[in-house]
Amino acid sequence: MTPSDHLRSILPDGARALIVDDSAATRRILRSHLESLGVQVAEAADGGEAYRKLEEKIAETDLIFSDISMPVLDGFELCERLRDASWYDGTPIVMVSTQSDAASVIRAFKLGADDYIPKPFEKDLLAQVIGRVLSHD
Repeated sequence: MTPSDHLRSILPDGARALIVDDSAATRRILRSHLESLGVQVAEAADGGEAYRKLEEKIAETDLIFSDISMPVLDGFELCERLRDASWYDGTPIVMVSTQSDAASVIRAFKLGADDYIPKPFEKDLLAQVIGRVLSHD
């Protein structure tokens, strides 16, 4: 059984994710992978837009996938602000970035990210990470 098959078997119906990335192409690829796994997807083009959406609908979000390098509010700042927000409910945050140097990965975890996926990524890796972060709930 592939990681994708396993995830489909354990993923709750109606699982919802927010993709935060300033690249429309990256959002499209990630959306395609997530939807093929049965995840409903919303999108934000930067951290500021994501923060506003999550503040209104955090209860409707099961996973957050955020790039690091974005205008307005980068992924590090978004992660830090979410973890400090009184309304934030612990929804898992997965950083997805081309910045895969040790310092960036360590910083993401120190700011509260639950996992980290370097770009480019494959669907099976994405499925493994989703399974891992959802099993910590």
